[in-house]
Amino acid sequence: MFRRSAIVLAAALVLPALATAQQPVAEKASPMAEVTAKSLKWGPAPIPGFVPGMELAVVSGDPGKEGAYVIRLRFPAGYAFPAHWHPKDENLTVLSGAFLLGMGAKTDATTLKKYVPGDFLYMPATVPHFGRVEGETVIQLHGMGPFDVTVVEK
Repeated sequence: MFRRSAIVLAAALVLPALATAQQPVAEKASPMAEVTAKSLKWGPAPIPGFVPGMELAVVSGDPGKEGAYVIRLRFPAGYAFPAHWHPKDENLTVLSGAFLLGMGAKTDATTLKKYVPGDFLYMPATVPHFGRVEGETVIQLHGMGPFDVTVVEK
């Protein structure tokens, strides 16, 4: 008797959830944004302490304000960047090329680790890091703004 009651109770709890989950997608109002790679507007990323040449494109949001943002950074072949940190957590995905990253407040090429397209990195706030790229490289960053950079190595 107990087993049967448990099955009936489970069915009573699960079936309404399944029915709701099977509603057609069109009935679930969800705003969607579309950004094609060709529509991105690339421009210089003039970060004090960084050598000119890196470019930035905003994919979503406003990285200069509070709230969610998605940006892409494009580095020319051989570009290197100094040790720096960000005041908020950052999520990084390599889209093309090779991204080499090391941890610490001073550049040490022996600690660089290579990341290739599809690799993902989570960077906690205030953790210093540095690096360079091999070939033209594009990464995508997303997080909560405002996006900021503090260079620790001059």
